[in-house]
Amino acid sequence: MGESAAYEVWHGDFLVGELWDLSVDQPWFLCRFVPGVGWSELSPLFAAQEEARRQHFPEQLIGAIAAVRDLDVELRPVAGGEPIRPWMIYLTEGRASFRY
Repeated sequence: MGESAAYEVWHGDFLVGELWDLSVDQPWFLCRFVPGVGWSELSPLFAAQEEARRQHFPEQLIGAIAAVRDLDVELRPVAGGEPIRPWMIYLTEGRASFRY
């Protein structure tokens, strides 16, 4: 287990949460997600996206994926460096995966 978060997840000026224990399963980055103060506002969008994935992306739920993508979240490295804007990110309480 890591000693500090690898990334902070931001939506505008709101800290959505932190990503810990980063590992790679190409092409995905896998992490433990710890919600922040901005999570409660966005969690319904991510829950809808997760449901679309669980159902293997039926056409009637594709809008949930676009809604999350349109959030334009930013991953800021805790250790410093350039922020990442993932083109796909899944967040649930306890776990996360993203691609960029």
